[in-house]
Amino acid sequence: MKSVLKAHQLITLGVLVLISGISLSHQTIFGLHHPEKQIVRSTNDFTTGKVFLLGGATDDSSSSIYNALRESTGKVKPTIAVVISAASSLAVGLEAYYEPDEVSKSYEQLFTDYGFQPSVVLLAMDNYETGANASTVLGAQNIEIIRNADVVFFNGGDQSRHTRSWITDDASDTDILAELRLRFDAGETVVSGTSAGLAIQANPTYGEGRSYGYYYFDADLKPCQIGETLVDDRQGQNSFRARENGGYMKGFGFISGALTDSHFDARGRFARLVVAMKATNKQFGIGVDEDTALLVDQDTATVYGRYGVWIVNSTEATFPNSTEYFEATNVKINYLTEGDSFNISTGQIITSKPQVTDTDGDVYESDDIFSTDEALRSISSLATSVETRSVGYSADSRPTARIVFEKLSTTKFFKDGNNLAIANLRLDIGTL
Repeated sequence: MKSVLKAHQLITLGVLVLISGISLSHQTIFGLHHPEKQIVRSTNDFTTGKVFLLGGATDDSSSSIYNALRESTGKVKPTIAVVISAASSLAVGLEAYYEPDEVSKSYEQLFTDYGFQPSVVLLAMDNYETGANASTVLGAQNIEIIRNADVVFFNGGDQSRHTRSWITDDASDTDILAELRLRFDAGETVVSGTSAGLAIQANPTYGEGRSYGYYYFDADLKPCQIGETLVDDRQGQNSFRARENGGYMKGFGFISGALTDSHFDARGRFARLVVAMKATNKQFGIGVDEDTALLVDQDTATVYGRYGVWIVNSTEATFPNSTEYFEATNVKINYLTEGDSFNISTGQIITSKPQVTDTDGDVYESDDIFSTDEALRSISSLATSVETRSVGYSADSRPTARIVFEKLSTTKFFKDGNNLAIANLRLDIGTL
């Protein structure tokens, strides 16, 4: 059984369709011992190696995530170099590596328990001049750890600290980043990271602020230099702009062609991502929620974990600019959960979830759309509702942001238990 949908009907069902006007096909495959598969085709070029993105707040018991990371190396007991440079200092990072806290194991114990051979890279923003330099004893030791690592895992904290530690003042690679890039390009090392360690993998990286502030300041993010934070302090450190808006700077670029963001539904970041895409001239974005991961293995990407991954595409969007606040229409959203995967070169997206056919539910409309899980609740309600739109509003009312999620004739919903996949949902952002 096979049906063909044109590109304008199912634009960017895959992650990062880097060209437009392509043909997509949607077919059901039946095979020996295989569940029903829903496949959609597109074409793109994404990364040259393996990148494993964790959305943050990953539970120690999330075995599907950590096992997938280990298995991505193809080794039984791989080595993993834990990078702690998103911490405020080397001492703080080492504490997280060696000591458990009230809710989590230490990095050393966690990775040991999941079958890795861990070591720690002694590099942070307070020793980067020696720790990243091949001409020093410490730098040479750190580079040797990278050279022997099957996985390099970047910790969470603040991605501007990662940049300070791994990128020079003139925005070129330090010696240690150059070594990692060589191993990544050769397919010898999986690059991974959680939270800030996810955000740094794109180029540029961005952060600070929240969705409402990004909307309010109309995509006017602060361009930041290596050594600065991502706080938009152009009106002072204690200003509304500093609290609500953010900035961007050079990132690592192991993920190309897209922005990446973490803690996605937990912190209501869908609008923040769309605005940042406009501010940095990126047409694609990936948002990974907490306790969730996305493995990108050259041509194939796969979702693991408890929640989901948002794929955001603005190639057919318009930005009216009719008010002083951010506006966007016809942004396309795709949402994937555990078990969903796609081939980046061929554009095949595969889900074993059955298509949703029930339409007797109520649509949810939020009066605090930028808060935890409100956007996810809104788009999920459309899956089982006869209604075609879910309209939400910001809790902040000066002005009130108006968010519309809308079904198109080609929008598809797939569901298995609590896991949902959504193809080709429209998003509009404006002002009430």
